[in-house]
Amino acid sequence: MSPETATPPETATPPGSTPPPDAPPPPGTATPPESTTPPGAPEAVTSGLLGDALHWLRGLDGVGPEEARGRLGGLRDRHPGADMRLVWQREAATGDYHYDLLLPSTGGTVSLAFAPDRAIPWPLRGSQRSGEQVVLRVNGVDVQIEQVVSLLDVLWEDAGLAVRLVNACLVEQEVAASAADLADGELQAAMDAFRRARGLLTARATEEWMAERGLGQARLEEIVTVEAKVARLRRRVTGGRVEDFFAEHGAGLDVLRVVRLRYGARADAEAAAARLRERSRDAAVAEVGALATGLATEAALAGLGTCRIEGNPREDLAALHGADARDARAGAVLGPHPTGDGGFGVTVVLAVEPAAPNPATRKIAERRIFDDWLREQRRRAHVQWFWGSTARTDAIDAALEA
Repeated sequence: MSPETATPPETATPPGSTPPPDAPPPPGTATPPESTTPPGAPEAVTSGLLGDALHWLRGLDGVGPEEARGRLGGLRDRHPGADMRLVWQREAATGDYHYDLLLPSTGGTVSLAFAPDRAIPWPLRGSQRSGEQVVLRVNGVDVQIEQVVSLLDVLWEDAGLAVRLVNACLVEQEVAASAADLADGELQAAMDAFRRARGLLTARATEEWMAERGLGQARLEEIVTVEAKVARLRRRVTGGRVEDFFAEHGAGLDVLRVVRLRYGARADAEAAAARLRERSRDAAVAEVGALATGLATEAALAGLGTCRIEGNPREDLAALHGADARDARAGAVLGPHPTGDGGFGVTVVLAVEPAAPNPATRKIAERRIFDDWLREQRRRAHVQWFWGSTARTDAIDAALEA
């Protein structure tokens, strides 16, 4: 018999006291019928699960979010087939936390909460102290949150910023929903990697870095834990899929060695592209590349453009130049096309390095797989904007679903 259907033993909890969070429900809880949920399917939201969950929520009175999330493991252990997420809200008036346990079910989601008698009255829920609207004070003058938000109009001009913002929320939610905590060894390995990545090779360097940012040991461990869980999420999403990705998209991972010219005016970019194409008809690739660098030098001296010589994955160039880049070979001239920053780009392909499975290309493939997963999560997410006009938010929502 599963834990949620077992009749709990008598408890010795004194009247009026709060039972331990992981204790079984008190006597008198109705015994639900045996579950008929198919193996592997999410557990149904039964009366046994609801009773156990409510009993667990009662034990969160006065508990902070980190401890509450830690306690959730006990409830998940008793109901391994149930999908559950804990969300909370901090009441500004009292500093207390109000928790809701979300239990996805067929056709919807069950939201379960417990409010102690001493909790803030419902009409005052969500109220804020006036001081919490102040972001900073300059020479005695308060800067309100509304003023700060009004300066963020760049969000509407750069859909990529909104995408990154929503991505961060989705990843944070997925990490928070993870039932598995880091073992001590995993946390230490993650901490060592965190320090190495930032050049914090001594205890003194680490302490100084923490002091500069106002971080204590507990907060540092929290940051490292989140990073480690994000890395674990990436491994879970991409695990076993890299080879299939190579088979389907390997050509898109070819690295093209290119000269990239950027001009401020379309006419200058078109003139450069025309000269390069004319030369490419009867000249070797090296000569076309030499002409490209010569044109770049002329443009730079005249203040008309810039130049970069670099290696780009084919798919990245396809995002700029479209279908022309998908089959481009050495000597190809691509563009001009708008660069997204007000300029116009012309690209000359010097060489093509076919993609092969190696650490560098595997990393690119894993990033693309994870990006695809995030794109699907964004399409399924319910995003609400509390700022901006309808036209602006509709445009951003369309970009999020693209």
